[in-house]
Amino acid sequence: MLKLPSRILPGNTVTTTLTLTDFLDRIGTQPRFFSLGRRISEIPRERFMAFENAAEPWAQPFQQAAWLGILFDDTRSGEPHLWFLRFPLDEQGLLVQAARDEFLRRIIDSAEQPEVASENLGDNPFGFKPNEAQLANLHARIAHGQRQPPSSHYAHAREYFSGQQGFEQWQFVGLQGIADLAVRHDQHAELLANAIPQLPAEPFNVLCGCLENETLGNELVDSIARRLRTELTSDTPDPVLIAAALRGLSNGDRREKVVITAQAALDSEQGSHPEVLAAIAGRAWETLYDDALRARFLQRLAESGQRAFDSILADLLFLPVLRNLLLADIRGSQQPQVVQQAVAAFIQRFTQNATKGNSP
Repeated sequence: MLKLPSRILPGNTVTTTLTLTDFLDRIGTQPRFFSLGRRISEIPRERFMAFENAAEPWAQPFQQAAWLGILFDDTRSGEPHLWFLRFPLDEQGLLVQAARDEFLRRIIDSAEQPEVASENLGDNPFGFKPNEAQLANLHARIAHGQRQPPSSHYAHAREYFSGQQGFEQWQFVGLQGIADLAVRHDQHAELLANAIPQLPAEPFNVLCGCLENETLGNELVDSIARRLRTELTSDTPDPVLIAAALRGLSNGDRREKVVITAQAALDSEQGSHPEVLAAIAGRAWETLYDDALRARFLQRLAESGQRAFDSILADLLFLPVLRNLLLADIRGSQQPQVVQQAVAAFIQRFTQNATKGNSP
């Protein structure tokens, strides 16, 4: 249960400038902030404060919102707790501060209830329940950052990826163990790189879902890229595996390699598949800073159908850097006809929704 100072207990006056950071400071915690929408990454305190004050946009918005985890210690028991919050953003990617204020009002009003300190925040509308993969990867990152030992599943995962027992024996490998291995990828780069070409689809997809949060070096990026290209040239390429590979190498430190690999995926027969497009937009969005790749992406996105085009483009327009690039693209006259038609339909729907007071 949170113990609130008397000046911010229910019924007392709360200053209108109280921020979430202020609130957590006043109750005596030392919070850590994590972005959870596109990939899991820790947010420096000063950056989060700037976001709260609407001084800078949320760096990685997803579905027009800021998805975040806040780690803090319970002020009475000393036990760590996690809040998972989703706050709406305006068209510039800035915090809708009224939503944050409403969240704080609800927390303060219910401060004497045990569920305040729980991870699901009771019925608070700004809380969300992360999926199993998000939880596993966040817990792995927190434990590793605090120099705590990995989970009991780690040794089994390491043994599996060594291949000693055969790569078909993956059914009992715990997700938490794979997340623990992924966050230590720099220690196990050779082991993972050797395993990647031989992995069945399911463990490969799970591994890539963990590696997407990590800044990978050359060895792992090259191994995943080779697996992707092998899949592209197979008789029956699997778009789910292609998408997983794109996610897995998306945060690699060799940006040009990631761009070239994404280009190969877009140029393939699976390039307009929703899974492939969603992987690029959702996890490998930085590849779209490349003008040629962005043009190809828009073409394949338009070819995938209007519904996917509208949904993915609307989401990408909330990304601070991509917004201006994409607006310049869709306003230009040099786009292929299929893109021009999709853009016209998108603008028409946006205009209609704006008239009704809705987002695109």
